[in-house]
Order: sequence, then structure tokens, then C-alpha cells
Amino acid sequence: MPSGQSRSFTFSEYLAHGASAQQRQELTRNATADLPSENSDNIALTLGLAKRLKQVVDGRLICTRRVPLQVPVLPDVSQTNRCPDLMVFTPKLAAQLSGKQDAIALEMPNPALVVEVVDPYSTPVEDNYRCDYIEKRQQYEQRRIPEYWVVDPTAGEVTVLALHMQDSYQGRAFRGQQRICSAGFPTLKLTVAELLGLSDQ
Repeated sequence: MPSGQSRSFTFSEYLAHGASAQQRQELTRNATADLPSENSDNIALTLGLAKRLKQVVDGRLICTRRVPLQVPVLPDVSQTNRCPDLMVFTPKLAAQLSGKQDAIALEMPNPALVVEVVDPYSTPVEDNYRCDYIEKRQQYEQRRIPEYWVVDPTAGEVTVLALHMQDSYQGRAFRGQQRICSAGFPTLKLTVAELLGLSDQ
């Protein structure tokens, strides 16, 4: 879980503060909170996925830089922003970010895709499992992000969540040699086994 909470920040102040912070942070109920170090296998997997996505989408729209994404605060979820492992921007969003700011505020267009890689866990009651499968899902759904992938190396599966009638997520889990089916990226040819194997390359 994030630690090291400090004084109260607005989202704008958080962005200014983050530019000089030595560690990645999220904003939690107006207080900054340090994020744990990234898992090296997850980093390799994320970069490998970015490389595969470049085969079907303009590489300039793919982001693995942990750009802060402002999200709605929910009754049981206090985070004001997330720092997704990978995002695919729309051209409109990329144009707004170019040379202006390095964060996606609520009033800005949504990414076309957000991907989170779940850190290793022992049971589904652990915080990192709940964060990616429940809390982020709720916030990304409320923000109306068209597609959200949960890549889970521990379970050996990828869950693709897509907005149904622009209202709520409907999900499908893929495993093994199943090809990951994405409405947003229908020409992507990638199985779960291939994706999870990217962490070893």
C-alpha cells in the first residue's frame, strides 16, 4: 500500500510537487502517498506489450511513462489519481498533452486503453489484487475509459473490460493460448501465453 502521506494537496499542487519528487506518488484524499517500487518482471511485460501494440497503433500514442490520470473519488476509494502501467492515447488526448502538461485531468479526453499489470499475490484478498480488479475498475468505469485490461501473471490470465453502451464495463477473461480479443484493437494478434512470456524477453 502507498505510504509516506504528507500535507494536503490539490490536484494542481500535486502535479507541481510531483515534478520534484524522487519517488512515484499518488494523491489520496488530498495527501500525497508514495507508491512501492515497480516489479521488474511487470516492467518487462509492459514494455513488451507496448512493442506489440506498435504493430497496430501509432507508437506515439503509446505511453509507459506512468503519466498521472485523474480519476473520480468514490465512497470506498480515496485515490484522486492513478499512474497506469500502460496507456494508449487518442490523437486528441495526445495533442492536448504535447508540450503542455504531463497529466490527464478529469476534463480532458480519455485514453483509448488503460492496462494494469497485477503485482504478485498469494490470495485475492490482498491489497494489490483488490486495487487492480475492484478499485481501479470502478474508477476507470466511472471516468468512462473505453477499455481496461487487467494483466494477471499470478493467475495466468488477462481480463479485458469494455464499456457496454457507454455505461458499465463488461469483461471477459482469456487464458493460455486464447487470443486476446479487443474491440478497440481488433487486429492485434496476441495470445495470453505470448503476452505473459514477454516478461522473460
